[in-house]
Amino acid sequence: MARHPKPAAQPSAQSAVEVPVEWPLVQMQVHDDGAMAVLANGEAYAPPPHAPAWRRESYSMILDAITAQLGQPVKVVVTECDGTVYTDIVFPRRRTTAPAEVPAQPTLPSRRQRAATALPPVSVTGSGFLAGEEVAVAPIVAHCGAAPDGQVNALIPQGHVSGVQELALIGRISGTIQLVRAVR
Repeated sequence: MARHPKPAAQPSAQSAVEVPVEWPLVQMQVHDDGAMAVLANGEAYAPPPHAPAWRRESYSMILDAITAQLGQPVKVVVTECDGTVYTDIVFPRRRTTAPAEVPAQPTLPSRRQRAATALPPVSVTGSGFLAGEEVAVAPIVAHCGAAPDGQVNALIPQGHVSGVQELALIGRISGTIQLVRAVR
């Protein structure tokens, strides 16, 4: 008795996922010393100004930055110094935010919090960051996003930086660190 396979279920319109016809291509050439050359769609993809040259250890940081910038998956071809070639598809990381905690009882702001909100914010400006990357402001009192040209402009309540003359801006993806002075 011959068995007839069941017909395959047809995908519904709701389950369809839009997939690009061509993936952006990222090519990485690893050299003997661990240094790495990177091309994104045939164009050189260099590290930010004043950052060290790309190295094998930069692999995930580079792909996080490129996929975040493009907002879509990329095809990656890595050629090792011995000629071995690896190919992969890398998807952008999903940003997750923790749910806000709800206090059991309403709390009154402290004297310091009231004083901080009464003062105008302090302006801190930096540059050399990757477009769209999260930039930490240290002492870590705030996070802000970099503009498409890599510029950052953070407004910090004065109470958070009272007495602080110098701050650090730290790129979460690029690793760029820039020391800046608070402008009052």
